Amino acid sequence: MKRLDQLTFTRFIAIIVVLFFHGGGGVYLKAIDFFPLSPILVSATTSVTYLYVLSGFVMSLVNYRPGEKFNVGKYWTARFLRLYPLYLLSFILVCLYYSDSIAQIKLQKTLANVLILQAWIPRYAQSFNFAAWSMTVEFFFYAIFPFFTMWAYRQSMKKLIWGSLILWAVSQTIHNALWVGYFPEYENFLVYFPIFHISSFILGAVGGIWYLREGRDREYRSNKTLTVFAGGVLLACAYIVLSSRLPSLPHGLQLMTGLLAPVLTVVIVALALDKSWLSKFFNTPALITLGDTSYGLYILHVPFFWLYERALNNLNIADPKQIFDLTFLPLTIGLVLLIHFYFDQPLRIWLKKILQNVSMPILFLDLGLLGLSIYLAFNLRIDMGREYALYRPIALAMFWSAFVLRTIFTVGFNASNPAILYGSFMQFVRPVLISVTAGTMALGLIIFIGYSVGWFHNFPRSILVTDWGIMLALSLLVRYGFKRAGVYAPKPLSA
Repeated sequence: MKRLDQLTFTRFIAIIVVLFFHGGGGVYLKAIDFFPLSPILVSATTSVTYLYVLSGFVMSLVNYRPGEKFNVGKYWTARFLRLYPLYLLSFILVCLYYSDSIAQIKLQKTLANVLILQAWIPRYAQSFNFAAWSMTVEFFFYAIFPFFTMWAYRQSMKKLIWGSLILWAVSQTIHNALWVGYFPEYENFLVYFPIFHISSFILGAVGGIWYLREGRDREYRSNKTLTVFAGGVLLACAYIVLSSRLPSLPHGLQLMTGLLAPVLTVVIVALALDKSWLSKFFNTPALITLGDTSYGLYILHVPFFWLYERALNNLNIADPKQIFDLTFLPLTIGLVLLIHFYFDQPLRIWLKKILQNVSMPILFLDLGLLGLSIYLAFNLRIDMGREYALYRPIALAMFWSAFVLRTIFTVGFNASNPAILYGSFMQFVRPVLISVTAGTMALGLIIFIGYSVGWFHNFPRSILVTDWGIMLALSLLVRYGFKRAGVYAPKPLSA
């Protein structure tokens, strides 16, 4: 399916609104900050809904192929490669910002952020990069999208449309009832919990299916599609302005969970069908490039904001706030463009080649297991009360080192290759044994160096050995489970 590039730039517009909401607009926001534009320019909650609807629409556009088998593993791998490298970069930058206190942060909170699970745990939803909660929601969408799509293949268009609208209505009813009774005491749950955002994604996905099944084969006059697009945008903007003046209406954070999602779905579909001057303008190469870099702008703007603000304050200049307001937005956009062309794209191409023989489900499970293994090793060997406080720096060093090194060794020694599951016993065990053992030896070397230079008060030999045993056992158990379930089983040769 050919890309609809007129949609791409709208993602950039939505994310600029998010930046304005987070305080990154500076003098550029102040220049246009007047009524009725003021509430629209900082309507990040509606922008996030738009991004979810657009995500669902684009996912259907690219992956809805009736009559073809949905390659779930390939789909998940593609989404992981698209999002996780920059997500991890943003997380590392936030850790750099918090370097003085990172050792005091709970391992569970760190692990939740590394595994993009923070929004499922309300007390962690705004931890580290507070904008990154939405990645939990996106990965939840991606987890269910293949199964929704395979179900949608068998459904009529009428059933899909009404089903998505009923889901939206039920979701809004439940959410608003909870909001009235439990906001703001349970704000993190009501605003960020992934379940509350699923209706926005499904509406977008159904909009994409309608476009593929019916919309793209019809001829619509440009003035008609442009009128529908403009009408939808004006309706959404009118509600945002009105709700800012009438607090009795759902407004502010309450809009995050998709109140305007049906309207935004119509906006996206109308623009997808449009062939007017507006679509031609949005198809300008420079605007498409900005749209392509918008994810990087979203996920990196918070650590950039914090680090740049701190750097300016440390320079002891006369008015750091004025310089920040003038330079932050263009510098951030420029830096994100450089990262897009010289880091993100090359890295994704390289990782795609590396991961051709890697099972992403196994690799993801291994990432979860390494945190569990370290936790259990410490829990079995020491008192997790006062004694653990002395070992916390060692635990964090082990976790971060294991996150990088065990992943490298797992891939490098072929331990996540599905082919090993159905080989001989030694072919099954050897890569896992070698990768886990090499990882433990590397961890031991790092901890020993830290102990030798005085960073750590002890060299925990028994914990390292226990971690090795637990990690080996869990890794083999996971792979045995895949084998027993017949996942990746080779197809029998036809006669």
